[in-house]
Amino acid sequence: MNLERYTQAGLVWFQWPLLTALPGLSQRIWTRHGGVSPAPYDSLNLSYTVGDEPARVQKNRALVREAMGLAELISVGQVHGCNTLILTDRQEVLAARDLGGIDILITNLPEVGLLIKQADCQAVVLFDPVQRVIANIHCGWRGNVHNVIGQAVRRLQEAFGSRPEQLYAGISPSLGPCCAEFKNYRQEFPAAFWGYQVRPGYFDLWQISVDQLRAAGLRADQIQVAGLCSRCQGEDFFSYRRDKVTGRNATVVALQA
Repeated sequence: MNLERYTQAGLVWFQWPLLTALPGLSQRIWTRHGGVSPAPYDSLNLSYTVGDEPARVQKNRALVREAMGLAELISVGQVHGCNTLILTDRQEVLAARDLGGIDILITNLPEVGLLIKQADCQAVVLFDPVQRVIANIHCGWRGNVHNVIGQAVRRLQEAFGSRPEQLYAGISPSLGPCCAEFKNYRQEFPAAFWGYQVRPGYFDLWQISVDQLRAAGLRADQIQVAGLCSRCQGEDFFSYRRDKVTGRNATVVALQA
């Protein structure tokens, strides 16, 4: 594991040491602990769409926002695509609350948390310390197939003049090579992915994401992989593959004021 673990008032989260060392950035990989939702969403479920009571999800999100000292917490409907939401003024933030069909969140606004919901998918965080802009990417295996990571890097370049070699990246806990089984991989994955098999039918999605970041121009020493499997390594994370009916934890990144 390449993460640091923290606990406060029942809430439990992880952070990437690589990103913690960078000034002006706040990032937390939230676990399922410390919220108010009952089983099977116990307890810090952050998704409104899994069957949990909306009032409980609202309370859980308030706990996250308050713990991180954020003015706003932005979450959108995720669809395993490449659509991007870029927030550069406060009015856009207010309008973003009900949007769907988006898997890349980008902002240069301080104290605006970008939240990616997870239950085996990766959240890939990007930070440009020069242009002072962040991205949070929802990347499941379909996102890898579409190269949503490369798309996010391109949007940072186009919208903010980011240079890929100056970006830092963190890959969250998610489905690890121990549990990422794809019985129909020949239909689901392009042939270029077949070499990422660690044993028959099991794939290293973490390495795919690292290689896609490298192909987009990031430096290897500015990428950190969490190295935690959401399905099998403890009960810190919700896992759709393990439990089917379950909640969603989240990774949140924000610029500090």
